[in-house]
Amino acid sequence: MDMTFRPKCIFTLGSMFALSFAVSGYAQSLPEGKGKAEFQRICGNCHSVSIATSQRMTEAQWTSVVNDMVSRGAQGSQQDLDNVTSYLATHFGQGAPPAAGAMPAPAPAVAKEAPLSEAQVSKAMGLIKANGCLSCHRVADSGSYVGPNLSDVGASHSADQIRAALVSPNKDVAPQHRSIRLVTKDGQTVTGRILNQDGFSIQIIDSSSELRSFLKTNLREFTIITANPMPAYADKMSAEDMNDLVQYLRSLKGLGNP
Repeated sequence: MDMTFRPKCIFTLGSMFALSFAVSGYAQSLPEGKGKAEFQRICGNCHSVSIATSQRMTEAQWTSVVNDMVSRGAQGSQQDLDNVTSYLATHFGQGAPPAAGAMPAPAPAVAKEAPLSEAQVSKAMGLIKANGCLSCHRVADSGSYVGPNLSDVGASHSADQIRAALVSPNKDVAPQHRSIRLVTKDGQTVTGRILNQDGFSIQIIDSSSELRSFLKTNLREFTIITANPMPAYADKMSAEDMNDLVQYLRSLKGLGNP
């Protein structure tokens, strides 16, 4: 049994905000309420610093944030995700006061980087397309959901970190970004990234950016791929092109991207 459906607006606003918190220092200061446990369990697995508690957004905006986290690999039942959204909208909705003990919003940058020109953006996107990056990654409104979304990579990675990832990618993929290979009993092979699973079914986003659900009883093979398929680009582009690409990726910080 294969049920296919299209994702709904999962990168509209969520790319700007990582739902994370410092487990050791700030988990206890979160307000009590339905959904707190799910928020801690689902959203605290991948991040160590919270900006969620400093945001004030509408329920629709929080829904987009939660959906974005699911597209990146956050796992939980639909009821768990609904509880997380409700908790965030209730305690961190627009007009809500700052939570006691919550981390303050980051201080504004002293110097703002100059925006890239249209020519710089166009060249960088040309490099991204020419090197096949969009077959795994998503940048703005283009590309695949299978690999990590790069639309806000500059918000959490320095230029040196981005360059290192391009020149010499890690051999192993982080658990939340690992691919999966499924073979159904009728011989159909499907690759993608796992989003959720239970004892009976598994949900993935496939290489065509479609959300798909399979019953485990209908699968012949189920393989999680831990090796990183990303090639090293040290010898695949000139130093100038590499600099231009790093500069563009560093500029991607969610809302307000060039």
